[in-house]
Amino acid sequence: MATTIPDELTWPDSFPTRGHGLPPEMFDLLRRERPVAPVTFPSGHRAWLVTRRDDITAIGSSRGFSRDLTCPGGQRIAGDDFNSVPGGIFNLDPPEHTTVRRVVQPFFSPAAATALRPAIALAASDLATALRDGPNPADLHRAYAHPLAATLACDLMRVAPRQRRKIVPRLRSQVDYATPAAKIDTSTRWMLDFADEVIEAKRADYRDEREPRDPVEALIRAHQQGTITSEHLHATVMYLFVTSAEPVTGPVTTGVYTLLRHGDQLARILRDPGLWPTAVAELLRMHHNGMTSMPRMALTDTELHGVRIRAGDAVVTPWVAATWDPEHYKQPERFRLDRSAREDPAITFGTGPHFCLGVNIARTYLHTALSTLFTHLPDLALAAKHEDIAWEPDTYLFTRPTELPVTWS
Repeated sequence: MATTIPDELTWPDSFPTRGHGLPPEMFDLLRRERPVAPVTFPSGHRAWLVTRRDDITAIGSSRGFSRDLTCPGGQRIAGDDFNSVPGGIFNLDPPEHTTVRRVVQPFFSPAAATALRPAIALAASDLATALRDGPNPADLHRAYAHPLAATLACDLMRVAPRQRRKIVPRLRSQVDYATPAAKIDTSTRWMLDFADEVIEAKRADYRDEREPRDPVEALIRAHQQGTITSEHLHATVMYLFVTSAEPVTGPVTTGVYTLLRHGDQLARILRDPGLWPTAVAELLRMHHNGMTSMPRMALTDTELHGVRIRAGDAVVTPWVAATWDPEHYKQPERFRLDRSAREDPAITFGTGPHFCLGVNIARTYLHTALSTLFTHLPDLALAAKHEDIAWEPDTYLFTRPTELPVTWS
């Protein structure tokens, strides 16, 4: 248990997790004693780490902090990953960000998420049936969570599975901060080339008189109409492929693990399926999708809790630190289905202009994936002791077990 704050905080060495995919105890200590603290990342760059919910949400909504870190020498956690690519929706500030987001928003709206639900449910049912009828025990990540997320990505982006499989070996370099900087740079250039390949293939099939059928076609149309630039088009397509599957893979694997550790709560959900949206929200609050967040850059000098943050300084605001703030969440370490409206779990998706684009799809997907799995396998159980289950290293952007051995009768 963390009891003292070291003189020099380094990521991830100073932030060992408390186990079970839960955030570092160091966040709790910093939140109490040093809510704005300097931390050094694997890249060697330094940033201010902020750990109180009110500060995190204020920075996420403030125009005084920029997500545009694409300039040479810009702050990086490990290397020149997708944060370094100019024009990507994740790296833009308003009004550019607003323009690009408006182009793709229809494919991430509540209606779009509802339209995807039958395909998600069908794929989930097929995979759950294959899992039930296959070898027992099995790895839930490999047999269910990973292939289901890949199916979603293909459906959303309208690409063939064989085409998307090309990027799988490169994706890890974008989201594992233990990757050498040179390998990250190579991966980024390769991912941009893949985005170009997808864009050219869709351009060949594009028709002006037809409404766009996916986010890439919408971006192509907007570029042809002069609404967005070539940089916006190519970098945003790359970003959508980086984030179209992995962000929902972890919450399924981690969600099943946590539900199986809380059998009484799971039994309550299975008796009352109307609780699934609440369960999904609480799982995301507990685990978020990782232990850090992408840096923002201060545009002006500001002071926070007596700390001078200068223009050009990087600031990191882990959303899981916000959703574990005991000033806002009673017993944040507990998985609870009875949280009050004040304990707003939506904060896990961010605030401000960069509030998660995929929030509607993520909620629909996780609800469908988890409910379908437990409908087919209501007696699912862990096939290993909790303490024997290995998790992705602390350098990995997304929280999840490396594999999840499960069994059923």
